[in-house]
Amino acid sequence: MVRGVNNTKEVWMIRGIFFDLYGTLFIYGDMKKAWADWLHHFFMSLKEHGLTLTKGEFSKECERFFDRAEPAITDQNLTLFEKRVKYMCISHQINISDKDISSIADLIVEVWQREIVLDPTTVGVLQKLKKKMKLCLVSNFDHPRNVHKYLSLYGIDGLFDNITISGEVGIKKPDPEIFEQSLSATGLSPHEVAYVGDSDEDIQAAIAAGMLPILIERLDNSTDSTTPDIEDAPQIYSVKKIDQIHGKFQTISSLGELLSFI
Repeated sequence: MVRGVNNTKEVWMIRGIFFDLYGTLFIYGDMKKAWADWLHHFFMSLKEHGLTLTKGEFSKECERFFDRAEPAITDQNLTLFEKRVKYMCISHQINISDKDISSIADLIVEVWQREIVLDPTTVGVLQKLKKKMKLCLVSNFDHPRNVHKYLSLYGIDGLFDNITISGEVGIKKPDPEIFEQSLSATGLSPHEVAYVGDSDEDIQAAIAAGMLPILIERLDNSTDSTTPDIEDAPQIYSVKKIDQIHGKFQTISSLGELLSFI
């Protein structure tokens, strides 16, 4: 593929397309409801184990749930999200097993996920792209098994040559090092790769890695970017804002537009 970037003279020979997941292949629905359901089930679960806070107090505590530094919990059997749940329990003197923490984590991520669906064009677009391109998924997410579960449920896990999730490799976008595993698996160089994402951190990471950044901005995207989010606060930015910060990148309004690139 050969394409310019925002009408500049820059030329790219693209042999692979890497994708973000949430907001890119997965579409956000009613995220206020997702957050409310997450909070309710989290509160009720901890109540069963001795939480003494009121729901209002607990809600206040959770406002910074994803903003706090990674808890100093060294248990390698727990995901980062589970460590955050465990830290909450320790902070409120709740005696709970790691097995129960994992069950609570799975439950509250699951109820959050109910408001998120696969873009209906994803499967068809990926299948067509795969005939000519290497495809990889590179996503920030603190509870990786939820990602693997839904990729499998939607039947798209087998369409990727490599899947990299921040919670498994210990690196998050915008750090460009997160792409190394996928680049190694495909044998591609950064200048041969386009990265498709929906957020500022996606654009930052792609540019820092030397990839062609492609921002997807769906015209009907109604996500409230101020709503706390389990994906470690993925924000929806306007094209204008990203352009002011980073300069050159490609934009699309639907996944189907990628097909015109090959």
